[in-house]
Amino acid sequence: MKAGAASQVREGRRLAKLYGCTSCHGADYRGLRYNDDPTLVRNYAPNLTLIAASTSDEELATAIRQGVRAREGRGLWGMPSATFSTITDRELAAVLAHLRSLPAGGTPMRGDPPGLRARIAVLRGSFGDGEAAQRSAPTLIAAARMRPPVDLGQQFAKGRHIAATVCSECHGSDLGGDAAEGGPDLIIAAAYDLEDFRRLLRTGIPPGGRDLGLMAETAREDLKVFTDDEIQALHAYLVARSRRH
Repeated sequence: MKAGAASQVREGRRLAKLYGCTSCHGADYRGLRYNDDPTLVRNYAPNLTLIAASTSDEELATAIRQGVRAREGRGLWGMPSATFSTITDRELAAVLAHLRSLPAGGTPMRGDPPGLRARIAVLRGSFGDGEAAQRSAPTLIAAARMRPPVDLGQQFAKGRHIAATVCSECHGSDLGGDAAEGGPDLIIAAAYDLEDFRRLLRTGIPPGGRDLGLMAETAREDLKVFTDDEIQALHAYLVARSRRH
């Protein structure tokens, strides 16, 4: 593998970790089962090594950015494309290069057919009730575009992009909090100086050492791969955003 290609694959591996791909699809990308409720539906995150072996880059890009199964034109469920819809061409190319570098193996992950309650929920456009409702990826993308993170100008563009592509899945498309996912308004970032913020993202430990639950777990598993420059840009944007409130 040429040096440039190897570098792209390494960056794709880092970005895939940062985006949480392994959290859903498994450390080996061979799929994980979730929503294991026999009264509703048993769902799954599919085996990406097998999908990549039989799917074009364009089809994969459509699934990632638009939340649509390209060959069938069907919206995906459970795919956080609202978060990934604004990743750059360079970022997407790196992730795909990493994915294609993996050996195909394992078995396809198949969800069981949904029960009557699930089919009714799909026809109504959601699973669940109220703020905890689960909607198709295209529906979530449309909603996210109505509430983007505030644009604070070119000076903070890098941090805003990072917040949109990494933080918004748990903290809402506008970073104002997400009741279903449990992420608070990121105005709280203003309470952290840069060193405390870096420690939080790398270790999951805030000042005082309290347990932050999912945030701590996510930091230790995924966010630890942030570069220093990315952390600084994200912190600067979130602090500037807090001053707008």
